[in-house]
Amino acid sequence: MSTAAGAPAPRADGDPPAPSTGVAQPQGRNTGELVMAVLLAALGVYLLVDAGAIAVPGSSNTVGPRFFPYAVGALTVLTGTVLALRVLRGDRGPSDDSEDVDPDAPTDWRAVAVIAVAFLAHALLINVVGWPLAVALMFAAVAWALGAVGVVRPFAIGLLVSCVVWIVFVKALNVALPGGTVLEFLTDWL
Repeated sequence: MSTAAGAPAPRADGDPPAPSTGVAQPQGRNTGELVMAVLLAALGVYLLVDAGAIAVPGSSNTVGPRFFPYAVGALTVLTGTVLALRVLRGDRGPSDDSEDVDPDAPTDWRAVAVIAVAFLAHALLINVVGWPLAVALMFAAVAWALGAVGVVRPFAIGLLVSCVVWIVFVKALNVALPGGTVLEFLTDWL
């Protein structure tokens, strides 16, 4: 129903009519979203199957090396399954035009290069300076490349978090990560 001027009439619930874009909105399932959900669930199944191949020491009475891969695999399967069910129910993701992204903006190749170099340096520095310091350096470089002001605060945050993660993995889970100079200093100081 339209008014005399051609504008849509108000809806019965009192809300103003939705603006017409002139483009018909697709109804029903979105095949792309369904494929993505199924691929996510398949990735979770792969993680679960592959986690079964991890060797477990016979005398292990703590959380073993299979725990986290099993947990991540199960959560991935659960997420993929829930997403697939929602897509089959007819739920749809938000449209891309609602995102605050300029699709015409050029790629910031400097940031991409800094992040790539930071990841490469991290891989090369792990055994040289230790895992916590390598993570802190990578975190600071990536934060700076993405627009953080300064590198001291990101470095300090990265160092703190990486030391906590190192302690959890090495002391609680018996996963070997090189401590390096930072943790040698901390253990000597403490």
